[in-house]
Amino acid sequence: MKISSNWTLALKLVLVSSTLSFAGEYRDRVIVISKIFRNSDPDVQYVARRDLEVLVSDATAPVRANGASKITDDLLYALDQNDIPVEAKKYILRQLARVGTSKAVSPLAQIMMARDKRLAEEARAAIESIRGSKASDALKVAYGKMNTEGKLNILKSLALRGESSSVRFIANELDNSSESISVTAAWALGEIGNSSSLRVLRNAYSNARPGPVNQAIERSLLSNPSVDSNLLYDIFSQGKDSASQRAALRILIKRQDRDVEDAIRRGIKSEEADLRTIAIESALSSGVERFQRAVLDQLGEMGPEDMLTVLGGLNNIEGGVAESIALKVIEIGNVSLRLNALDLIGEVGSKRSIDLLLNTFENGDRASQIKAASAIAKIDTPELDKRLAGMLKSSHSKKVLLAQEILVYRNIPNAKLHLLEAVKGNEPAFARGALKTLSVIADSSDLDQLYTIANSKSGEQKRIIVSLLKKLAPDYGSKLLRQRVANL
Repeated sequence: MKISSNWTLALKLVLVSSTLSFAGEYRDRVIVISKIFRNSDPDVQYVARRDLEVLVSDATAPVRANGASKITDDLLYALDQNDIPVEAKKYILRQLARVGTSKAVSPLAQIMMARDKRLAEEARAAIESIRGSKASDALKVAYGKMNTEGKLNILKSLALRGESSSVRFIANELDNSSESISVTAAWALGEIGNSSSLRVLRNAYSNARPGPVNQAIERSLLSNPSVDSNLLYDIFSQGKDSASQRAALRILIKRQDRDVEDAIRRGIKSEEADLRTIAIESALSSGVERFQRAVLDQLGEMGPEDMLTVLGGLNNIEGGVAESIALKVIEIGNVSLRLNALDLIGEVGSKRSIDLLLNTFENGDRASQIKAASAIAKIDTPELDKRLAGMLKSSHSKKVLLAQEILVYRNIPNAKLHLLEAVKGNEPAFARGALKTLSVIADSSDLDQLYTIANSKSGEQKRIIVSLLKKLAPDYGSKLLRQRVANL
C-alpha cells in the first residue's frame, strides 16, 4: 500500500506527542490522536484508531497504577472538547466501553440522551459495559426519557448486564402498551435467567393473553434450565406457538420426567408435521425403552411420512424395540415402507425375523427379494446359520434348493462342502442348484474339486459341470486347471 503524505504527517504528530508534558498523564496524547480524525483520508484514520487503542491498552496494563481511572478521565476530557471531531468521539466512546470506570457514567448518560443519535448509541453501549449499580441506575433513569427505540435498546442493555436488581424494573414493562417493549422485556428476563426472573416469567405466563408477548414469555421460560416440568407440560399441551411446543417436548423427553409418554403420544397425534417428527425422533433417540415403545404403540395410526421418520430413527435404539417396529411396518406399511423396513432388518433383526426373510426371499416380488437377500447377508444371528444348515439336510427338496440359493448371499460353516456333496450326489435338481450357487462363490480350490467330480460323472451331469468349469476356469482357475479344462 502506498503511504500518503497525510498519513506520514499524522504519524509524526503522534510520535511528537509522546514527548510532550501534560496535565493529565494521557490527556495530550488523546487530544493529538483525536484531532487526527479531522483528516478524512482512510489510511490516516486507520492509524488514529489503532494508536488510540494502543494508548488505552498501554494505560490499562497491569503494571500501571490506577490506569483505568486515569485514562477514563483523559478520554472524558477529550469528549468534552468542542474541537474534537465526531468521528474521534465515536472511537473514544468505544474505548470507554472497554475500560471506562464508574466516573464515566454521568457524562455518558448525558451523551446518551443528547441529540446526536450516533454518539448516543455508542454512549449507551459504553454504559452497558461498565460494572456497578451506578451504570444500571443511569440506564433506568434514562429509560423514561427515551422513545420506543431507545427503550428497547436500554432493555437489551439491562438484559446483557444480567443483574438481579433489574428484574423488577424489567418486569414492569411486560404490560407496556407497546407490544414490542413487552416482547423485549420478556426476552430480557429470559436473558437474565436467574430464579427471580424465572419466577416473574412463570407468574406472567399464567396471566398472559395469547399473542406475541405470551410467545416471548414461553421462549424465555424454555431458555431457562431450571424451568419446572409442570410448566413445560403446560407449554407443550396448551401453548399456541408451535415452535415453543416443539422445544418443550424436546426438553420433557430429555429430562425423562412426568407425563412424557403422554406427551409423546399427543405429539405423534398432532396435526403439525414438525411436532410429530420431533415426538418420534426425540422418543426414539432417548434411550428409554418405554418412550420408544410409545412410538411402536402409535404405528398403526401413522401416515407413510411419519412411518418413514420412525424407520430413520431405528439405528439409534436397542435392537429388540427397533426390530419390533420394523416388523410392524412390514406388516402394515405400503410397498416403499416395507422395502425400507426390510433393509433395516439386516441391521437390527434377530431370530424373530428369520421366517419373514426366508419367506420374502422365496415368495416376494423382485424388489422385496433383493432387500431380503441383503438383510440375510447382514443380519447378525447364528440362528439363521443353523436354520440354513438344517435346510440343506432336509428331506424336503424345496427347502434344500432354497438354502442352496441363499448361500450366494450368506456364508455359513461348511457351506461349500454341502454344495460339493450335492454335486457329487445322485439328485440332479440338488446338483444343478449347488452348481448355480458355486458359479457365484467358487474359488480356485472349489474348481479343482469340481474337475475331479466331473471325471467321475457321465452324461448330462458331467456336461453341466464341464460347462461351468469352461466358464470359470479362465478367470478363477489355476494354470494347471485351465490346461485340463481346455482338453475336455
